[in-house]
Amino acid sequence: MTRPLRIDLPFCLFHVMSRSNSGDTAFPDAQDRNKFLFYLVKYIRLFDFRILTWCLLPTHFHLLLESTHKVGLSELMRRILTAYTVYFNRRYERHGHLFQGRFKSYVVDKAEYLLAVSRYIHLNPQQSGEADHFENFAGSSLRYYIKGNEPDWLDTREILSWFDGNRSRYARFVREGLKEDARLSIEGQRFIGGRDFAKRMWKRMKSWEDAKSRASQANDLRRQDEIQRAEAILKRVSMYFETTPEKVRNSIYNRGNLGCARTLTVALIRDFLPWTYTQIGDFLNLGSINSVKYQLKRMQEDESLKKILRELQRKG
Repeated sequence: MTRPLRIDLPFCLFHVMSRSNSGDTAFPDAQDRNKFLFYLVKYIRLFDFRILTWCLLPTHFHLLLESTHKVGLSELMRRILTAYTVYFNRRYERHGHLFQGRFKSYVVDKAEYLLAVSRYIHLNPQQSGEADHFENFAGSSLRYYIKGNEPDWLDTREILSWFDGNRSRYARFVREGLKEDARLSIEGQRFIGGRDFAKRMWKRMKSWEDAKSRASQANDLRRQDEIQRAEAILKRVSMYFETTPEKVRNSIYNRGNLGCARTLTVALIRDFLPWTYTQIGDFLNLGSINSVKYQLKRMQEDESLKKILRELQRKG
């Protein structure tokens, strides 16, 4: 059976969840939950996501995340789950995967289901039988919603704004979910929302993919043009020293004509192309950024090379 396409768009709300392998306990104690949250915070900051609610149960977890102008949900979760699994395996002297295959993610119709999903996540300890009462469960963001003093990385403002910032009203809203069917309606295996919402999101996804494709093609064309220009520079320098581009690229020495040719090629590429030190190093097989820096420093200190550089620049 084909796996459903992962929706990954900017400015989207995601309900993310994953279960441990074979019902293993993934969060035995507070130290483990805190370590997972440490990685969660580290990587949502790196990938520029917001976290609105979370719940870490012994065998699975739920997150309510929102992307900003960037995308990267899959890589975000890969980083979190890999880092936590390495920590967990080291602590408990175990091996292998901790969580099942792919994590699940659903795009949420924020206008209609933001509050419902937050309530579903906060009620999960009660519904799963993991706690006598969901409000007493330590592995959830609910206590911050009710009692305050939330960490700066937990964004409670938007959800609480629906209750005029009144935490007691939000707590009452969550409790009312015990009397109702709090299960979420899933559309097309990927959406928490109606069919119209799913159609809109598929259109957004198609437009986003088309835009990425056009940008990628443009980047590829620009990259090819830059490589051709770099090749022309290398060829011109090689001809000046009566050698070949291959010898300049593959030389392991920084002395003699080959060393001079390499230094001048680095300086000219830096002058004529918008390449980083890494790109210059990769093109000339220099191996590291420090090697590029060394060549540029040598250029600055050698007057004879500066004279040749000016000559080549005039010809370039």
